Amino acid sequence: MADSLEVLEKRLAFLENRVFGGSNKDAHYPKGMKPLKCTDVLGNVQTNLTKSITGKKKINKIFDRLPELQECLDPAKADEITLSEDAKTEIILAEEEFLLQQSARLETLKELQDTLDSEHIKAVPSLGGKLQELSQLQIKQQDDAGTISEDTQNMLSMYNSIITLLSKQFVQWDETITKLEQAKLVKKPKD
Repeated sequence: MADSLEVLEKRLAFLENRVFGGSNKDAHYPKGMKPLKCTDVLGNVQTNLTKSITGKKKINKIFDRLPELQECLDPAKADEITLSEDAKTEIILAEEEFLLQQSARLETLKELQDTLDSEHIKAVPSLGGKLQELSQLQIKQQDDAGTISEDTQNMLSMYNSIITLLSKQFVQWDETITKLEQAKLVKKPKD
């Protein structure tokens, strides 16, 4: 009994170390309260449980059969009871393609393990801030490019309007000059 308590105490100390780390575990308890040891609480629970079942034969029989119940609840035992060897073989053969795919994926993962463990991949979380800055810069540059495109489109529209007006003016001048030249040619033969 003493050995099992020592094992339990070591296990609890290990768990407390995992939970609290290097910090003082007693600092997390409310002030003014005496911290309870888990083993004391478990001992009290065991005592109360023993007192409550004393003299009750049916409960004692159930406790005696607990190992059988645990064995029945074991998933490996359930598979053993429900499936024959032929059924297990058929299941494996039915899943053959899936198992081969998973095997190939695991082999690929094993081949790429060095790459996955490289410093470049490990540094990815620390580069998140730089990626955020670059994303913001790219968005700003896209907005600027959109503004420049709009300005260029407006300038081209104005250019086209001016060229169209100049072309119409030149056509009018050409028509006017042509009329004047024809009128001059018509007046010359009369002289």
